[in-house]
Amino acid sequence: MLLTRSLKKAGMAAARRFETDLRQQHYNREATDGLRAVESQRGRTDRAAIRRADEYARDVLGSAHYAPWLRLYTAISGGFREGWIPDNYYGLVVAPLKGGEVSKVALTKSFTNCVLDTEALPDLAYVIDGVYYDRNYRPVLREQLPAILFAHGPRTVFKADRSFRGRGVIFMTRESLSEAQHQGLPDGVFQAPVRQHASFDPICPRAAATLRITTAREPDGSMSVRSAYLRVGRASDDVVLSANQVSVSVDMATGRLEGTGYTSDWRQTDVHPDTGARFSGHAIPGLADALQLCQALHRSCPHMLCIGWDLCIDEQERPRLLEWNARYNGIKFPEATAGPCFRGLGWEQLWKLAAA
Repeated sequence: MLLTRSLKKAGMAAARRFETDLRQQHYNREATDGLRAVESQRGRTDRAAIRRADEYARDVLGSAHYAPWLRLYTAISGGFREGWIPDNYYGLVVAPLKGGEVSKVALTKSFTNCVLDTEALPDLAYVIDGVYYDRNYRPVLREQLPAILFAHGPRTVFKADRSFRGRGVIFMTRESLSEAQHQGLPDGVFQAPVRQHASFDPICPRAAATLRITTAREPDGSMSVRSAYLRVGRASDDVVLSANQVSVSVDMATGRLEGTGYTSDWRQTDVHPDTGARFSGHAIPGLADALQLCQALHRSCPHMLCIGWDLCIDEQERPRLLEWNARYNGIKFPEATAGPCFRGLGWEQLWKLAAA
């Protein structure tokens, strides 16, 4: 019996190592491809800076596996900076330790309002186990649902639980809703479409631009805003898709966009690829309110170490919360373009806990 248990534990440990190795390969393939794309535009990265990145990965973060992302950050920033958190380190070390099972709650979109209880959510109704509920989780009949969803416009947005990165977002009319109800809807949330502030229209007139704001829990338990950037969609997309977006850092001190945006494969551009609109200096309306909102919402759920918030600034300059991510909210873009964003949190020491 003892031998059987020992063999089982050894087998599980081997399986975990194998999974980790596969994830490392996936992460670092993206970093290597990104570095190649950056250097194709900017030229070869300074070799001394690359050596510093490699040394930092080994000496501070405990493994050379984290060097590829530090190399990419170095290429984008034009030099090495101590304090960076590599994307694979965040995914493999920080994320598993930062919220446990609680962090998975953010994936259940029909449950978000229960947790956050905020008017910033554009939620209209929910589907839970085939039953419809209004925004306050009161059951409603199927025949009553259209009146709730289309009270202020001809379309509604449905997001299934556990959907993310813009996938699983469906725009519905009365007719398509009826068809979807007949086929059966999964658990999820109906939201009112958010009309973006007019100042974003010259950049991306179709898919509403979204702000990604990242907050983190400080060692003393308080919450702080660590980064902000704008994500804009392409002309062919109804929503911003992670695989197709252009990202631009926001200077939180001035409330304006930086001059350079990046495509999802790390190619830089000073203008939107479709509209030709320049990014540099573009003011973000309502940014201060958006930052304060995210900080306050994180205070309401201190179990989670780091949260990514996706918001749209509406026509009245109000921040509207579209989604949140507390499990693996990517930090690679702000780290590469504006980082280190997470100094002082002690994350560089977490690998020692994971190895213990």
